[in-house]
Amino acid sequence: MKQKIPVIILITASLILLCFITPSFLHNKKHEISSNQLVASHIYGLIAGNTQRPIGISTGLSSDDFLIKALEREAQTNEKQMEQMFSSFLSAVKNQFGYSSFFVISDKTKRYYTSDGIAKIVNPQLDPYDNWYPLFITSGQKLLVETDRDQLFDYRWSIFILSRILDSNGQTLGVCGIGLQMEDWQKMLLAVEKEYKVKVNLIDTQGLVQVDTDFNNLKNAYISEALTDNAGEDFFTHTDKGRNGFRMTRFMPNLNWYLVVQGNNTIEAQTAGKAVIILIDIFLISAIILLLLEHKKKLHHDLVKSSLPEDELTGLPNRNYLKESYGELGVFNTTRYKSLAVFDIDHFKIVNDGRDGDKIILDVVDFAKEALDDRGIMFRWSGDEFVLFIEMKIDEAESRLKQFCEKSKRLLDVTISAGIVEVDLSVSIKTNYYRAVQACYAIKENGGNGVGRR
Repeated sequence: MKQKIPVIILITASLILLCFITPSFLHNKKHEISSNQLVASHIYGLIAGNTQRPIGISTGLSSDDFLIKALEREAQTNEKQMEQMFSSFLSAVKNQFGYSSFFVISDKTKRYYTSDGIAKIVNPQLDPYDNWYPLFITSGQKLLVETDRDQLFDYRWSIFILSRILDSNGQTLGVCGIGLQMEDWQKMLLAVEKEYKVKVNLIDTQGLVQVDTDFNNLKNAYISEALTDNAGEDFFTHTDKGRNGFRMTRFMPNLNWYLVVQGNNTIEAQTAGKAVIILIDIFLISAIILLLLEHKKKLHHDLVKSSLPEDELTGLPNRNYLKESYGELGVFNTTRYKSLAVFDIDHFKIVNDGRDGDKIILDVVDFAKEALDDRGIMFRWSGDEFVLFIEMKIDEAESRLKQFCEKSKRLLDVTISAGIVEVDLSVSIKTNYYRAVQACYAIKENGGNGVGRR
């Protein structure tokens, strides 16, 4: 009986402690969630404030009468005169608004006008970096915010705000845009991260990181978990991660990106161990020690770098495998691949919302593997987009892709748009890829469900 007394005392003390701590813990937890919401809202306002002005300027320029009339008269105007006219116009815009990068691209001539004159002729066939232009034009979007490297400024990372220029009949005349330096954004967000001890990211609708304080993560890391939060544009979702972490997510409609704020719950980290002590009684001291050790761990954020060469869902090699094997702008180092194809699932967002998107992707991958017949390699590029290096001549490869598309529609009730090209060993892999992308988008323009060839 004497041996049981310490145990009884410990259990009694634990129960009393539980009665006092539980209400306090719940109150503090509620208070901390509210504090996290305030921090996230502050960050949202900061980002919205820094994008509202350039978006307004870009959309305003797209409806500028001088700009529209100049593009309409371009065919009847001497090239040198047009260059001088746009140079003066864009120089005045730079002086007025203060941003270092303004540009206009003519849809007729594909001239890339800047304040310094004509910088280049946009041609995706010769320069893969130009492929954004036909993709934007065919998308039908009036505004696009995109992270990319700026060729005109030593390939530095920039955030481009692009607006479509339309004539009075709604026909596209070209695109105008502003380039914001990523370094300026990184300085702003780094100060916020240090002050509030959080991690801030902007990701696209596929989970790919578009803005990060670390250059290595830009368009090379995913926070796919944030997409499962189903965040809207009116408020932040709050998700608990693991033992002490949290994630706040909110959609920013003007950017078509998600803001993700991640951090640690300090109150929960301090009190969770005490609750465990009370519940398991005899491990009181050990649990306190473990709590203290846990509290000393470094701040952890679930930023999933795509440094692994294998896609987690499908087991396929991903774009990092390609970078490791060939380099970012590498060329084919073998003659075994005769064709290159790109495909994705039509209207995948709708499919994913109404059905099991992961299962659809896995089934599509299985059908594609059957079509490939171990004569090539398939990459999961991003989301529902896949790239194939095929060891077949283009006629046979095209025929197999068509069978693959028909089978997917018949058995899965999904349609596939694909583009295929004959591999050109004299140019980079990226150039071959973008040629296939253009063929794919030509199919999409006609309603999807088919194979395009260039």
